[in-house]
Amino acid sequence: MAGLTFKKGDVIGGQYEVHGTWGEGGFGVVYLVQVRDTGDTLALKTVREELLADPAARATFKKEALLWVNLERHPFVLTAEWVDEASGRLFITMEYVAPDAQGRVTLADHLARAEGPLDTNQTLNWAIQFCLGMEHARAHGIECHCDIKPGNILIAPDGTLRVSDFGLAVAAEAAWRGSDGRGGSLVTGSAEGGFGFSLMLAGDKLRYGTPGYLAPEVYRCEGASVRSDIYSFGLVLWQMAAGSSVPPFLVPCHGDVENYLRGVYEQQMAGRVPLLKDPLGNIIERCLRPRPSQRYGSFQELRETLEPIWIRRTGRKFEVQHIAQRTSGFWSNKGAALKALDRHEEALGCYDKALALDPGNVKAWINKGISLQALGRSEEALSCYDKALALDPQNAKAWGSMGATLEDIGQHRQAIECFDKALAIDPRDAGFWHSKGVANRALGEMHLWGGWFPEAIRCFDKALEIDPRSSGAWNEKGLVHRTLGRESGDTGSYVAALVCFDKALAVDPLDLCAWSNKADTLNVVRLHEDAIGCCDKALAIDPRDAALWYNKALAEDGLKRWREAMSSYQKFVELAPPQFAQQIAYARRRIHELGLSR
Repeated sequence: MAGLTFKKGDVIGGQYEVHGTWGEGGFGVVYLVQVRDTGDTLALKTVREELLADPAARATFKKEALLWVNLERHPFVLTAEWVDEASGRLFITMEYVAPDAQGRVTLADHLARAEGPLDTNQTLNWAIQFCLGMEHARAHGIECHCDIKPGNILIAPDGTLRVSDFGLAVAAEAAWRGSDGRGGSLVTGSAEGGFGFSLMLAGDKLRYGTPGYLAPEVYRCEGASVRSDIYSFGLVLWQMAAGSSVPPFLVPCHGDVENYLRGVYEQQMAGRVPLLKDPLGNIIERCLRPRPSQRYGSFQELRETLEPIWIRRTGRKFEVQHIAQRTSGFWSNKGAALKALDRHEEALGCYDKALALDPGNVKAWINKGISLQALGRSEEALSCYDKALALDPQNAKAWGSMGATLEDIGQHRQAIECFDKALAIDPRDAGFWHSKGVANRALGEMHLWGGWFPEAIRCFDKALEIDPRSSGAWNEKGLVHRTLGRESGDTGSYVAALVCFDKALAVDPLDLCAWSNKADTLNVVRLHEDAIGCCDKALAIDPRDAALWYNKALAEDGLKRWREAMSSYQKFVELAPPQFAQQIAYARRRIHELGLSR
């Protein structure tokens, strides 16, 4: 986590004031923070930079992690409030669980201080609670957890269990694959101090989870399932029944994680689970069978095996505490999660519920406006921002969102006024500077006044000063230089544009927009061979990108490779959306002309 540590008093993302460190795990440091707007106390989990190699990986991670936010409230699930982004980094805000009188927060803490097996009734109680939490997650679309271990099971001071980190293992794996695993393996922690969540390459395949808690089929890279989760929880059950801080299958580790994993796997496949004198021994043994088909098929099936034992031992049915009434904040957060998943119609329903409970929920008004704008309902969106600003005139996000909507409908001057108001409140928001730059570039291209271009470059430079990894800002700055070159014929402007596009691609090699812009610029300066090379690299990523086919066709045309150019123009016409009407007309004319010349 080099370069991303915070101390007491620091403010993360403009709204989370750090009160201290709450812990550290495979994903990063967890801070105790207070939300400036509301005064709420939350836990804020940072996400390791290595897991988010580029903007595409960040977007993938965020989309998967938002499934946790979308789980709704449940007594045995740790509530994830939101997945936020600041300066190109992700943060997950979560419900804060205070330590008990002995300073214990996680099940790992309880096991580390255990002086023998946990009380069987206590183990049963927590096991049933865990199963109910997992059943709730599955009912809401999360097929498996993939990183079950004592550190991801929190115990509130009242003794209630909370399952944490839903979706993060899958999110990390998806992001890692999306970035082609450019960082190789990522192993956190150690055998001596305890491993954390890791991503481990095995040839051309990837294992993910925490070493020591992987099911045998996960080690074999056969994929995870609910039965893999059952296996991992069987290890946790064994630890509770044995009062052990470590899982049952352990081998020496001398710095070679692969040998460690293989040694654990061999013990697992031998099926020699250390014997326990415990009523749960047979249940644990079934959870830990090497063949997935021989384990419990679901957490419901496991729970239905545990509950009769609970009834026999306690003489009463297992009681589930009442789930707290859903608040305006809950519906607002759920809507925001759906919005981030591009499910805007569903999100609007959540915002309406939030606002029915609390018409003064500024966040809900802003997010409702963003979803309305995404659906093309600009006037309604602007009305929502007006309501938010009537409640809180100093809300930078409301001003910025209003500016973005005005920019979308071509009211560039009014948009700039909104961005200026947002920046007066929060001058360190890279997004506002970026958006102001886009509006200035749009005005410059309308030839209202040449001074708009230098102002646009200044804005993009401010954005890049705050977030040097913004491929979008490099792209936009490149477009300004390219336009200046076209107007003046200055070769230097084209060179500056190409530098910017290369900077964008250094940050995100999968940025198709940057590849297309670079190819277009190379065509303008008649470096058609280089332009074709750019297009071919980008089309290998996405062969259905119309703009790339158009730029490739222009380059082939310029080199008099007319047969190839004709094919590329045809591909462009086949894929191009309606907004490319002018280019479609040109491509069709060239197809006709090239056809006649053959």
